[in-house]
Amino acid sequence: MIDSKEMNRFAVPLVLTNIGQIIIGQLALHFAVNNSSIVLSGISIIQNMLFAFGGLLGAFSLSFNIKSSKAYSNRQYSKFNDLLKSNLIINLIIGTAFAFFVIFYGETMLSRLYGFRGSLLALATNYLVIMSPYIILTLLNFSLTNLLRVQKETRPIMWIGLASSLLDVLLNYILVPLFGIRGAAISTIVSLCFVTCSYLFMVYPMIWKSIFVKSTTKLELVKSGIPLAGQEVLESVLFIIVFDAFMARLGLEILAIYAVISQLLSIIRVPSFVYSTTVSVYLPEAEKMGHVKEFLKTIFKNSYAASMLLACPVVLLSNILSHFLSDEITTNVVPIALYTFLAMGISPIYESSKMLLQSFGNEKFVLHVSILINLASVMILTILQLLKVQTYLSLYFIYGLNLFVLSLIFLRHASSEKFI
Repeated sequence: MIDSKEMNRFAVPLVLTNIGQIIIGQLALHFAVNNSSIVLSGISIIQNMLFAFGGLLGAFSLSFNIKSSKAYSNRQYSKFNDLLKSNLIINLIIGTAFAFFVIFYGETMLSRLYGFRGSLLALATNYLVIMSPYIILTLLNFSLTNLLRVQKETRPIMWIGLASSLLDVLLNYILVPLFGIRGAAISTIVSLCFVTCSYLFMVYPMIWKSIFVKSTTKLELVKSGIPLAGQEVLESVLFIIVFDAFMARLGLEILAIYAVISQLLSIIRVPSFVYSTTVSVYLPEAEKMGHVKEFLKTIFKNSYAASMLLACPVVLLSNILSHFLSDEITTNVVPIALYTFLAMGISPIYESSKMLLQSFGNEKFVLHVSILINLASVMILTILQLLKVQTYLSLYFIYGLNLFVLSLIFLRHASSEKFI
């Protein structure tokens, strides 16, 4: 059986990296918004949208993560190099296409989808255009970090991530007073470039080997990535793009509060995402030993333990953070934060059970079930919106209920297929 301490040695540096980046990112966001709730709302909405597209377009990198982990674990190094080169080619194509789309159609999207008008539209458009390289850099960084993960080397990821976050703060402090929201976007892109260059420096021998290998697995990655992309489409459309669109129509005050809570929620959900990544890395080894069920239980236990350790101080400090980001937020956000975290409490089980099925090649089942459940959730949200009874609480209640139902179905399927 895989030792829990070994998994924690792999996961904890990644958790600390992500949390450190988020916390330091709040300091960068403080400088970026310059105490303006309008700028805070615009930046938060665009960051969520970019995260959504990053998850969607990163599905092919996730396919690479799953397949390359198996190849590396089984010492199939020629296939590993083939997968690496093919994935880098796919990333470059996707990232370039997204950048052109944002540059030419970004303003139209913000206006029609989110209903941005006036100064908010102008500020958000400037920010989005400068952020156009975000996807290509994010996809490259995802692939490059996987090269370190398959070698069980996560501490370099932690130090590079923290260094880039500090660089982001410094650049925001210097550039925002000079260029406003455009300075915030420039800071983010420069920091991402720093991360990409740092990872390239560390893993260039592996990339150099892959250059001389014929790329024959692009179609394989695309085929396995399509169901994963479909899954991300459903999650992104429902819980980020549509979710944010409904939230944006609740008014500027609620939108500003949501911007704060979403930042806090991103901290609480870090263990969920990190330990789901641990599933893809360690599953081949657990399968060989015949201890998949025990392995998954350990993942759940560790993920919830880490989430609880984060949730308590984050809820208690939520008012401080809201005032730190904007003095215009006067509402007591502690009960709102507590409700949100309870509604999203199923996240660790959802993320890990989903990754378990995807790693076993059941990504199509995950997609088909997600289509049904997510469409039902979208219909409920739409009905509430048309009836004009939509609230912050109803949005997150449906969000959490959606994840609960999907988690239950995923675990039952894993049991029926004797994966666990």
